[in-house]
Amino acid sequence: MKHRSLAPFVALAAVIAAPAAGYAQAHALIERIVPTAGPPGTRVRIEGRGFTRALRVLFNDQPVVPTEVLPERITVVVPDNAQSGRFVLAAGSDETESQDTFRVTERLPAPVVRSVEPASAAPGAEVTIRGENFAARPSDNTVRVGSLTMVVRAGDTNSLRVIIPDGAQTGPVFVRTAGGEARSAGDLTLSERLLVRDVAPGAVAPGGHVTLRGAGFSATAAQDHVTLAGRPVRVLRASATELEVEVPLDAVGGTIAVEVPHAGRYETATRLFVGPAPAIRAFEPASGPPGTRVTLRGEHFGSDAARVTITFGTHAATVVAAAPGELAVTVPDDAETGRIAVTVAGVGPVPSAADFRVTAPVTVARTEPRAGDIGERVTLFGTGFSTVPAQNTVLLGTVPAHVVSSTATEVVVEVPEGAHSGLWGVTVPGSGTGHSRDPFMVSLRPRITAVEPERGIAGTRVTLRGTNFPSDRALATVRLNGADVPIESFSHDAIVVTVPRNAQTGRFQVVGRLQGTGAAPMEFFVLQPVAVTAVDPPAGPIGSTVVVHGTGFEPDPARLTVRLGTTVVHPVRNSTTEFAFVVPRGSRGGVISLDADGRQPAASAEPFAITIPPVVTGFTPPAAAPGTRITLRGRNFGTDVAHVGVTLGALTCPTSAVTPTTIECQVPDGAQTGPVTVRIANAGEARAPLPLRVLPAPAPAPAH
Repeated sequence: MKHRSLAPFVALAAVIAAPAAGYAQAHALIERIVPTAGPPGTRVRIEGRGFTRALRVLFNDQPVVPTEVLPERITVVVPDNAQSGRFVLAAGSDETESQDTFRVTERLPAPVVRSVEPASAAPGAEVTIRGENFAARPSDNTVRVGSLTMVVRAGDTNSLRVIIPDGAQTGPVFVRTAGGEARSAGDLTLSERLLVRDVAPGAVAPGGHVTLRGAGFSATAAQDHVTLAGRPVRVLRASATELEVEVPLDAVGGTIAVEVPHAGRYETATRLFVGPAPAIRAFEPASGPPGTRVTLRGEHFGSDAARVTITFGTHAATVVAAAPGELAVTVPDDAETGRIAVTVAGVGPVPSAADFRVTAPVTVARTEPRAGDIGERVTLFGTGFSTVPAQNTVLLGTVPAHVVSSTATEVVVEVPEGAHSGLWGVTVPGSGTGHSRDPFMVSLRPRITAVEPERGIAGTRVTLRGTNFPSDRALATVRLNGADVPIESFSHDAIVVTVPRNAQTGRFQVVGRLQGTGAAPMEFFVLQPVAVTAVDPPAGPIGSTVVVHGTGFEPDPARLTVRLGTTVVHPVRNSTTEFAFVVPRGSRGGVISLDADGRQPAASAEPFAITIPPVVTGFTPPAAAPGTRITLRGRNFGTDVAHVGVTLGALTCPTSAVTPTTIECQVPDGAQTGPVTVRIANAGEARAPLPLRVLPAPAPAPAH
C-alpha cells in the first residue's frame, strides 16, 4: 500500500469521523484484493479496515460503484472494457492505493441455464441449477429468483445448489458470472414454505391421534414424512395445511419433524408429551348448580392438581384436590349441562361417558301471599325447583309443608300445622337449598264453622259461629257475597247479622284487620219471600178443588212441591199469586205447605179439613102445603144452621133446626112439587130420593 498524497489526515477524518466517539478515525487501509485477476464482470473484494460509505472507489482512475461496503470489505465488479490496474480508495484529497495490481483477463463465456430441479419448491428448500460456464468458485456466481438473491451452497461450472430465500415468488432463475448473466427458460414455481404452527394436543396417550397445523404439507399422505423423537409415525389424513398422525403404542415424547419432498423439513421447537390417558369411571353427584363440589373417580389422574384441567362443557372448573384415582372439583359459573372432560399433564381432554346436569341454584325470590293462616296455599317463586313435587322439601321455619304442585320456577305449598312466622326454605337434591328473603307471617285468620240458619230471606237474623274472631268489634267486618253486612251482636265465637235487602246467595266472610279473611264452609242461600194469604175453601171433601192465594209462589210446577198434611198434591194450575189442586183420595187434611228451590217455604195458617158429603134418606110429611114444616132425615148434616141450606126446586126452604141426622125447614110460599136438595157448607150437597109434593094452600078461614 502507498499514499499518493501527504495531505493532513484531518481532511479525511472530517468525512468519516464517528460523532459519538469524539475521536478521528484512522486512514482507510487496503490489505489485499481477492481475486487479483479476472475478466470484466468479476466480483472483486477489497479487504482492509477503516472503510466507510464516504470513500470513493477508483479502478485505473475510473470511478467504480461498490456493490457492498462493510468496515473491513468493499465489493466491486470489474467494469466492461477495463484495463489492468490498481484499486484506489479516495477521501477528499487523501487516496489509498492497493499494493496488488488487478490483471484484467479475457472475458469468460456467458453462463447458460439448462434446467432448474425441481421446478417447484418452497422457500428454504434446495434446488439444483444445471447448465454451462458457471464460475468454478461458488461465491463467484450470483443467483436470484425474481429480484431476491439465493444462497449458493455448492457448485461447479455445470451445476449450482442454491437455497430459495423467504419471500420468494414464482419467476425465472437468473445466474450471473464474470462472463455475463443467463435466465432459465421456465419459471421456478414457489409453493408455500413448510411450517408447523400448531400441534394439538400437546400431550397424548400412546395410540392417540395428533393434528399438525401449518403450511406446505402435501395433500398426498405418502409424501409427508413425519417423525416423533426420530421415529416414523403414520400419517392418517393429509391436506396442504393439516396432518393427522397416529402416535405408536410404544412411542416416547419428543419433537416432531415433518419433511416433504421439494418443500424442505421442519422440526417443532416444543416436545410432544406421550403418557397414559386419564379415564373417568364415575362421578357424583350427577347434577348440581354452579358451586357444587363433584367427585370424579377413575385412573391416571396423578396427584398434582396443578397438572389437571377439568372442563364442564367449555368452562374450566377449579380442581380442589387430586389423587391418582379421585379428583374433587367445583362446578364453574355459567357451566352448562354436558360431559365432564379431564386433561392430565396435557393428555386429554378425555370426556365422561355421561352428562353432568347443571341445574339452576335454588332461590326463593318472593312469596304470594306474604301472610296467611294454617292450611292456606302459598306460591313460592324462584329458580332451581324440581318439576316433581315430591323432590322439593319445603320448610316454614323448621316445620315441613305439604307441596301441592311445582314447576321449575314455582312451588305451591300449604301453611303447615304448628308453623310460626319465619322464612321459607326449599331444598332440591343435587341443587341445594334456597331461603326466602322476607319472613312469612302466620296469621290466625277468622274461621267460620257454622252458619245458622243456612238459608233465609232478607231480614233473616243469621248467627255465624267460629273461632279466631277479632277481639274488638271495631276490627271485624262481615260480608255476604262481597257486600258488607251490618253486625247485630258480636263475641269471640259468635257474630249475629241480619240479611240485608237485595242480598244475593253467597258465602259469609269475616274479615279481621291484621288477621286476614275467613270464609264460611258453605253458601248461605238467600230465599225469595213467600206468603199464603187465603185457602178457598178452608175445608172440603175428597175430590173437591182447593185454591190457595198468596205472593211469591213458584210459577213453574216442576219446581214447586205442595203438600196437604203429609200428602203431596199436584197443582192443576199455578201462578206467582195462586195455585189450585184437587183433594186426593185418602187425604186426611192438614196444613197446606209449599216449597221451591230458592224460595222461602210457606204454609197455610189453618189446617185444611176433610169433610164428608151429606146424605138425604127421606122427609115427612111426603106432601105439604106452603108454610108447612117438614123434617128431612139422613146423615152428615152437622149442627150449625148457618152451614145448612135447603131448596125446593129453585126456592129456598128456611131452616129452623139441624142435627147430624135431621133438618127442619118450612115449605116456602109459591113452591111447587119438585126435588129437595140439602147443601152443607164445605161438605157438598145431597138430594132427597123422592120429590116433595106440594099441596094447594088451604083456603083462608071465613071471617067472623
